[in-house]
Amino acid sequence: MVIKGPRWLVPALAAAALVVVGWVLLRETGQAAAVPAAQVAAAGRAAGGKREADLPRIDLARLDHPRPQSGIGRRDLFDFAAPPPAPPRTEAMAAPVPEATPPPVYQPPTPPPLPPMNLKYIGAFEGRKGLKVAVLMTEHKEVLTAQAGEVVANRYRVVRIGLESVDVQEVGTEHVRRIPLKGQ
Repeated sequence: MVIKGPRWLVPALAAAALVVVGWVLLRETGQAAAVPAAQVAAAGRAAGGKREADLPRIDLARLDHPRPQSGIGRRDLFDFAAPPPAPPRTEAMAAPVPEATPPPVYQPPTPPPLPPMNLKYIGAFEGRKGLKVAVLMTEHKEVLTAQAGEVVANRYRVVRIGLESVDVQEVGTEHVRRIPLKGQ
C-alpha cells in the first residue's frame, strides 16, 4: 500500500538533516566558535552589560596562604553560664508549703471483655481408632467436628473433650472457655 503525500517533504527533511550534521561538525572542530572575545565584550556593552573592569576578580593567590584559626568546635557544650541570682525572699514566699499529694498509683488497664462465643457443644463420639471427636455448631447452623488439638472455624482450638463439656481456646490468646453440652 503506497500513500502519496507532498513531494517536497522528503527533500526538505534531507536538507534539514544536512544542515544539522554540518552544524555539529563545525561546532566540534571549533570553527563555529571562532568569534573573537572582543566582539563578545562589545556586544555585551552595547546590550547594557557590565564592562570587564566592573567584574570582580578572583584572587587565586589566596589559595596558598594558611587559613586563619576560627573558634568553631572549641566551645564546651556542657559549660553553662552562672545561674542568675535568686530573687529576695518575701514573707509570702517564706510561708510553709502544704505537703504535695502523692502521685497516683499506676494501674494497668483491665482487659476488654471477651466477645460472645458463637459455638455450641452438641455432643461427642469416639472415632474408629478410639479417639474422641467433639461435635460443635456455629450460629449459622454449621456442624463442625474436631479432635483435641485441632482448630475449628479458623478461630478456636479444642483443648479437651469431656462428657458434658468441651474446653476451647481462642487462637492467638491464652483464654480457655468451657462450653457446656446443649441439646440443639
